[in-house]
Amino acid sequence: MTPDEACLYLGISPEDEDLDINRIQRNYEARIAIYDPIRFAPGTPEYDEARRMRFNIEQAYEYLVEAYYDLYGHEETDDSQEILPEDSHTVSKNSKPRNNIILKLALIMTTITAMTLAYFLYTSHSPETSRDYSRLLSEIEQLRMKTDTFSPAVQNNIAPDYADLVEKVMPSIVMIKTNTGTGSGFFVSSAGDILTNWHVIRNADYITVTAQNGKSMSASLKDYDSKRDMALLSVKTPYPVKFLTISKNLPRQGEAVIAIGNPKGLSGTVSNGIVSAFRENNTWVQFTAPISPGSSGGALINLRGEVVGMPTKLRTDGQNLNFAIAPGILSGFFQSARKKTPRNLPGMREDSVHEDSGGMIFVRKDDSYEMYIASDYIEYDRANSQAAFISVWFPTEKTNRQMKRDPNFRARPGKNFGPCILLYAVDFGDNTYLHLRTVNLYTDGSIARDYVRPQREYRWENISDGSRIDELIDAVKKYLER
Repeated sequence: MTPDEACLYLGISPEDEDLDINRIQRNYEARIAIYDPIRFAPGTPEYDEARRMRFNIEQAYEYLVEAYYDLYGHEETDDSQEILPEDSHTVSKNSKPRNNIILKLALIMTTITAMTLAYFLYTSHSPETSRDYSRLLSEIEQLRMKTDTFSPAVQNNIAPDYADLVEKVMPSIVMIKTNTGTGSGFFVSSAGDILTNWHVIRNADYITVTAQNGKSMSASLKDYDSKRDMALLSVKTPYPVKFLTISKNLPRQGEAVIAIGNPKGLSGTVSNGIVSAFRENNTWVQFTAPISPGSSGGALINLRGEVVGMPTKLRTDGQNLNFAIAPGILSGFFQSARKKTPRNLPGMREDSVHEDSGGMIFVRKDDSYEMYIASDYIEYDRANSQAAFISVWFPTEKTNRQMKRDPNFRARPGKNFGPCILLYAVDFGDNTYLHLRTVNLYTDGSIARDYVRPQREYRWENISDGSRIDELIDAVKKYLER
C-alpha cells in the first residue's frame, strides 16, 4: 500500500505535514464505523464492499501508525529514563508513549473481538438469512485471516477438516438398487423426494432406496429428463427426512468440494477435490474428487453443505476428469418434477400386501389414501393375543382438498398435508380394536393436528370384511404369524 492510498482510506491529506497519531486514530475509528459489515445484509453488494473497505482501512491504519513512529521516534524506554508525573501532559517527541500504545492496542483488539461477536450474533439470528452455523464460522474465519498478521492454517498449509461437514450431510445420501445395478441419490425434500441420474434407474423393474441407517424403501418415479440424465424418485416415509439444499449459484473455480456416493456399491464413500472448470455453457461442473461407477446420482457438495452438482460421468482416458450436472439445471428440474404424481414402474406391485426391509408394510391404495403399517413399531403380547401398531396413511391430492375445506380443521396457508399417523390396539381373541390417537403432519414435518379420541368414543367393535381397518389388522396378523 502506498502512502497516498493509506491517506485516502483514512481521509487524510497526503500534503498534511502535521501528522498526528490521535488524528489517525480518530479517522480510523470513524471510517471503521462507516464500513461495518454488520450494517448490511450478508450477500449483498453493500456487504461485500464494506468488508473490502474494512480490510483496506485497517491496512492503511497500520501503515500510517508505523510511518508516524518512523518519523517521530520508535525507541523503547528503559528503567533508567525519567518517569513523568501523572499530571504531566508533556511527552518527548523522541520517545514513544508506551503505555498509551498498549492501551490503544488493547482497545482495538477488544473492538475487533466485539465486532466479530456482534457479526456472528447478527447473522445467526437475522430473519433475512437461513445460513447454517458452519457457513457463519467459515466467513468469520475468512475475516479473521484477512485481519490477522499470522494465520497458522495458511502458514502450515493445513487441509480443511471435512469430518463435521460429512457428518451433517451423510444422512441425506442414499443407495439406489434396481434389477440392473446400483447407483446413488440424495434427498431434496423432507417428504422423501430423491434426485438421481436417469441412467441409474433406466430399464428397471423395481427401485429400492437404502438410507444410511440401513432402512430400505420401495421408490416410485415422479419424473425424469432423459436428455439431461436426471430423475426424481419418491419414497413413502412416516417422518420427515434430512435433505440437502441445492445451491443457487455455480461454485467458484478452484473451490473445495466433496463427492459422496456409492462407487462400486461401497455405500457412503467420501472423496475430496476442487472445482476444475465449467463446460458447455456452464451446464457441467468439472471437478477432481475421484468417482467410479456407482457414484452416479450422488452429491457434489461445497464446504457450506450445499449441493453444487450431481456426479454423472467421467473420462477414463485421463486422471480425475469428472463431471457433474450444474446446480441450476438440477434446481429447475426439481421444481417442476416435485409437482408430479408418483407412479410405479411396470414391474412393481401395488395391489397386494408386501413389506420392504425398511419396515413399511404396504396394505392398500384407493382414491383417498395409501395405507402402510410400520412393522418396526408393532408391539405383540403373544400370551394374550393382543397387539399395538402404528398405521401410516398417505393422503392423495383429492383428500388434501377435502381436508382443507373441512370447517372443523383449519389448514395453514401454503402447507401441504403429509402422512397421517394412527395408533391402534387390537385383540385377536375377539377380533376387536381400539383407535387410540391420530397425528396429521404437513409435508415439512410440522404437526397439523394431534389428538386423542375422547373418552366417550373409546369403543370396541367387530371388524367387517373389506373395511380399511379389517385390511390393516389382517396385514398385522399375517406379519406376526410369519
